[in-house]
Amino acid sequence: MEMPAAAANFKTNAVPANGFFRLFRQSISAHAIFIMIAAAYNAGFLILLRLHPDIVPTGLLVSAIGFTALSVVFIFLCVFIMRFYHIATVVKPERPIPALARDITKYLTSKNRLANGIPMVLIMMFFMYVFANVKAAIPILNPLSWDTYFSELDRAMHFGTLPWVWLQPLLGYAPITFLININYNLWFLVTWMMWVHFAFADKPSELRTRFFLSFFAMWVFIGGVLAVWFSSAGPCFYGRLGLTPDPYADLMAYLRGVNEVLPIWALPVQDELWQGYVDNSVIVRGISAMPSMHNGSALLFALAGYKVSRFAGHLLSAHAILIFIGSIHLGWHYAVDSYLAWALTLVIWFAVAPISRWWHSTAAQGDFDRALTSGA
Repeated sequence: MEMPAAAANFKTNAVPANGFFRLFRQSISAHAIFIMIAAAYNAGFLILLRLHPDIVPTGLLVSAIGFTALSVVFIFLCVFIMRFYHIATVVKPERPIPALARDITKYLTSKNRLANGIPMVLIMMFFMYVFANVKAAIPILNPLSWDTYFSELDRAMHFGTLPWVWLQPLLGYAPITFLININYNLWFLVTWMMWVHFAFADKPSELRTRFFLSFFAMWVFIGGVLAVWFSSAGPCFYGRLGLTPDPYADLMAYLRGVNEVLPIWALPVQDELWQGYVDNSVIVRGISAMPSMHNGSALLFALAGYKVSRFAGHLLSAHAILIFIGSIHLGWHYAVDSYLAWALTLVIWFAVAPISRWWHSTAAQGDFDRALTSGA
């Protein structure tokens, strides 16, 4: 995500071809803190499998191939979007297409960016493999049982009325619901763009380390430990769980009605997730409402965005607000799912700041920084 304030001077620190592998080895050392997090996460997962032999994980090789294929597509897409923005708003050349092609080629062949980014790709592959399996195993580890409590807590905190009822007079129109649905799905692209922007930065920074420490901590603690503890499905699955009366039946009926006019992509995804819940052989699995990782991560993106530029912060804040509204309006979350996720995200964001500063004072990080600067 290259914004004007951060992208005024784009240049690549070239490294001789025979020096790339030396640079890459230094990068591995500089990423040791993230490697240890991923290793500990995987070790914990192996212990979990020993304690719960009824959990059947997906194959690592299949997951790795799928993640790699998806990563290549999204990395190229994100680079294209970021560099297009840079060319259009900063460079403004007379011949934009050749300039864009040269810029993207320079970006993708930068040895500094590759040395900095490839370790993070490998780390993320192993990390997300564990997360996906943990999320799919939530109903096994702790059967879905908190929905009634969170629904009533929502009602109590919003003056006796469920949040979706408050929003319906404002949002209950097919075009508005469709637009909210688009923003909610854009979360996946925004996530990848934030990830690519920081992972393939031309050099490490405290902000980059802070972002990824927050990112990993959130997915482990908020999306893992607490998701298991507060095992819940969310409003869209309330009736399917057999809970009665279902206060979300009218909301889901409205969404299905809109879907007959304009596509509401949340509905087929919800159907696939439910099928994965009742049939473990289905690939798409992982029902979890509390706390909301959609909302927590959207807030993280806004916090990091403000460190990049005011424009990025404002844009990502608007996205986060719409994610919150969409999570309720599309039946994904109770409002309290978001409130807890936001509070924990803020705690994590500020808690990892001193760790980020400490890591950038270590010898491994300093050596890598100097190697990138000198082109050694």
